[in-house]
Amino acid sequence: MSNEEVLHVYSSGAVAPPAKKCAEEFTVEFGTKFKFTVGKAEDLMSEIAKSKEGDILTCGAEFVLDEAQEKGLVLGETRRSVGYRRSAILVPVGNPKGIKSISDLAQEGIRVGVSTGGCLLGVWDDISSKAGLTDQIRRNITDFADGCGAVMALINRKKVDAILGWEAFQKLWAKTSEVVELPKELQVFRSTAAGVIGFSRVKELADEFIRFLVSETGKEIYGEFGWYHEIP
Repeated sequence: MSNEEVLHVYSSGAVAPPAKKCAEEFTVEFGTKFKFTVGKAEDLMSEIAKSKEGDILTCGAEFVLDEAQEKGLVLGETRRSVGYRRSAILVPVGNPKGIKSISDLAQEGIRVGVSTGGCLLGVWDDISSKAGLTDQIRRNITDFADGCGAVMALINRKKVDAILGWEAFQKLWAKTSEVVELPKELQVFRSTAAGVIGFSRVKELADEFIRFLVSETGKEIYGEFGWYHEIP
């Protein structure tokens, strides 16, 4: 591999940190340089379609890569799951409202934030439906956010008392958030996926990096950021 080669990775926001750490390790081993474009999945796909360039797309749910593949932006045979994230309740550090379970999100006066975009699309519905508390929790939803970073901003700014998100968020926002675990029967898992962009001029190298993401080294890095490689 030439150290002159540059891989352009398009990554959704909360997925980027472990991908960047893997890129650092890959650079040390092979000399390959990286460029990252980080943003919301729909914006990334629009940019790829318009520019007709890029090498890898990685996002936090398989349905995002389904859409990218359907649009001809990602090569289906190159797609890999690089790990799973587990749903949880996240609260501001200190848990000022003393939230301990999903039923607490249905109590009067609790402010709940949910995401209406990205990898968390519909997750609040999945969890609330399993708990049989859809109507009660819906009444307490005070804020909607467009994606992972935006929904965590609600916690960081203490605009809500809780969100339904990914347990792994606490690794990225350790100083502002705490996790309230959900029982196994209420948990939702989603796969973080990566695939080679169809316009890539270095498809073989891009595929090699994705293989690195799912190698033992890659698994260890994703594990440090809260991803699972087996469903616990």
